[in-house]
Amino acid sequence: MKNFATACAAAVGVVLVTAACAAPAATPGPTTTVTATPPPSVVVFDPQTSGKVLAERIKARAKPKDPGVTISGVECKNFPDIKVNTHTDCQMVVNGVKRGYRATFTERDGHYEIKAQELTW
Repeated sequence: MKNFATACAAAVGVVLVTAACAAPAATPGPTTTVTATPPPSVVVFDPQTSGKVLAERIKARAKPKDPGVTISGVECKNFPDIKVNTHTDCQMVVNGVKRGYRATFTERDGHYEIKAQELTW
C-alpha cells in the first residue's frame, strides 16, 4: 500500500509541476498597421528613349565592391527591342575615367549582363 501511495503522490506532483509550467494565455497586444510598398511601375518600352532608361537603371543599381569606387555619367545607346542575346553599348565614368561597357540582354523581360569593352563613341 505504501508503494501505491508513493506512486499516487508522484503522479499528483507531476501534474502540479506540469500545470505550473504551462504557458500563460496570450493577451492581445496593440494593433500595428503596416503599409505595403507599391508594386514597381511598369516600364513601357520606347526605342527612342530605351538607352536613357537602361542607363538610369544601371546607375541606380550600381554597387561597386570597393567602397572607394564612384560611378557617374552613365549613358547607353538606344536599342530597337529587347530580345535575348541582343546588346547595346554603354559608357560610364568610373573614378573619373570614362569606360566602355556592353549590356547584353539575357531574358525577354529586360534582364541584362554588363561586361567591360573598349569605348565605342
